[in-house]
Amino acid sequence: MIIYIYLSIFFFLGIIKNEFFKNKKSNFLIFIIIFLFSFSYQMGSDWLSYQEWYENIFPKLEWNNFYKQIQGLEGLEVGYVLLNLIFFHLGFSYEIFMGTVLFICSFIILKFIQKESKNHYLAFYFFLINGFLVALLEPVFRQLIALTFFIIAIKYLKERKIYKYTFIILVASLFHKSALLLLPLYFVEYIKFNMKKFILLTFFSKIVLNIFLEIIFLILPKYANYLNSERYMLRDGSLKMYIIYFYYIFILFNIYRGKKNENYIFGLTSLYIIVYFLSNYFPIIKRFDLYLLPFISITISYVGEIRLFRNKSKIKSIFYTLITFFLFTGIFYKNYYLDEFNRFRYLNYKNYFIELSKENIAKNFYEKSSGYKEKIDILQEKEKNN
Repeated sequence: MIIYIYLSIFFFLGIIKNEFFKNKKSNFLIFIIIFLFSFSYQMGSDWLSYQEWYENIFPKLEWNNFYKQIQGLEGLEVGYVLLNLIFFHLGFSYEIFMGTVLFICSFIILKFIQKESKNHYLAFYFFLINGFLVALLEPVFRQLIALTFFIIAIKYLKERKIYKYTFIILVASLFHKSALLLLPLYFVEYIKFNMKKFILLTFFSKIVLNIFLEIIFLILPKYANYLNSERYMLRDGSLKMYIIYFYYIFILFNIYRGKKNENYIFGLTSLYIIVYFLSNYFPIIKRFDLYLLPFISITISYVGEIRLFRNKSKIKSIFYTLITFFLFTGIFYKNYYLDEFNRFRYLNYKNYFIELSKENIAKNFYEKSSGYKEKIDILQEKEKNN
């Protein structure tokens, strides 16, 4: 836990510095994030599946019967399986394979956010604590690769090159089928709302989503099983959700008031806010918000630019920046530190290279997962009964 406290202080100081002084952008901060979270060790829970596939399942696939065998692997995408096989046959351990790919993905995503942001410390901090941190620690590996391709495709969205955009999104779908839902986002620049229409659209979307949810499950049938699970079953919204929802709207329509050259970021941020709102009622769609998280992080980085009553001052800029920092830090604390299951998975920090220097690396998957999986199962059962 102590590393997260130090990291929060580091970001806090960086955020304040960036509001007062010239915003110097370097790769140092990016490499800190990558070292800490792309090379984590024995954290999260998705690695329990990914490492077993990498070490014990994929190497047994026969090339002459490859595609038929993949169809029986829980619907895993062919691009992801091939990527595993390439690294496995090159002699990479699971941890180095995972860390290397996450390094590349994180660098591309974070460089994009850094380039488009005003206060990149604030953008990175928001991005981390609202989903990217957990995505790296689990890791949400296949979707992170798909997100990376989406970030690459943004260049062609801006240049209005539909064929190149479509091609890259189709490549992304070889790693996570949900990337196919990104194809219509090519037209996101045509999204134009005022605040009133945006709020009406959000609540209308909640009503019609019940109807269209079944259609989504027909397109992506593997996700239909999630709806009946404890984690993704339908539920009610909360007061916290409404506070965050209206805070997002306040930021969005103040920052992009009168701006025309950043329509795609406005559109993708708008979609994130709608998905955020709907996912509190339909948790199944929360998985999609990772694709949109970089864009609201960019928007949040401009919170110091908010002008109320056409009046801007440094004091007001710092005020809005600090409100944003402490609001989302508090939510992170509640969701992860006060939740025993999440605290165990994400806050008991371990780094692969530090553990390697201590000679504390397991010899194989079974040794590494022994005890850890049992603890995960106990905490999951405990959470279900609460």
